[in-house]
Amino acid sequence: MYNDIGQFVKKVNNDPLSTYLQRLSFTINGFGRFSQQDISSFCQFFSGDNELILFVRGNSILHTNDGQFLLSPGTLLLLRPFHIYTAICQPGEKLYYYYIHFDVSPPHMTDSYLQTITRGENTLIVPPQTLPDLIPSFASMLEDWRAGKPGLMTLLHSYLYILSVHLARLNHENPLLVRAEGKKISYELDLVSQALDYIVTHLDQPLKLYDISRELGVSSSALYKLFRQILHTSPSDYIAKTRLRQAELLLRSSGCTIAEAARRCGFCNASHLSRQFKNVHGMSPSHFLKENPRDKELVED
Repeated sequence: MYNDIGQFVKKVNNDPLSTYLQRLSFTINGFGRFSQQDISSFCQFFSGDNELILFVRGNSILHTNDGQFLLSPGTLLLLRPFHIYTAICQPGEKLYYYYIHFDVSPPHMTDSYLQTITRGENTLIVPPQTLPDLIPSFASMLEDWRAGKPGLMTLLHSYLYILSVHLARLNHENPLLVRAEGKKISYELDLVSQALDYIVTHLDQPLKLYDISRELGVSSSALYKLFRQILHTSPSDYIAKTRLRQAELLLRSSGCTIAEAARRCGFCNASHLSRQFKNVHGMSPSHFLKENPRDKELVED
């Protein structure tokens, strides 16, 4: 019996993943539930933190720098900070998911942690039923928070460690990214998805509806109608919003100048970016960054 215990202790003490994770700690910057109540809409976002998302309701396509991915209830996502993500859904769908925003400590190990978990991708998407059902646990933690029960932060830390182990194990198995290509989605949704990809990859260039529709092989009027039907916005408004979000992302994450951000995001010049930024945020880019360096509170949307 003693020999068996000794063998066990020796084996687990030499476990490289456990040894690695014991060197890390997590800082929770946000926890809550997001609900997209608008029928047939899109959600465009980025975060200054690592973000773990547990998808609960709705079927959606997520656009990232890695490609297009199908999201369905039970899907788990790990998103790297400072990347723009756009989720769009079929008419009538509603998005609903839990999220945890967190940092890794010590900071210099953040890259190695993400490499261990995501295999170097900007996005890790784990299909439903790959992991144990986590939805009841997240729902319970949200109820604990609402009720003001003590110990929530300890629970969140524990879940991050447990999920890190599961995700690191999956890192050594077959790829888990579920791409939208080849899956059954509507022609209209696929066409809008292609348009979004084109916009993101040509953001530093002049973008006209005619050029986008010609690239996709459809008429300008047809593409405009699809934007209105699926995204509830016009192509020009979507482009303007994406330019501004990308500029904010660059200013917050890379420390580039306003002029450089303007050039890379398709604005005429720094003054043009500053005017558009002030119209939306009510302040200049430099003032905004001083007031909003990062979101740190626990918030339910």
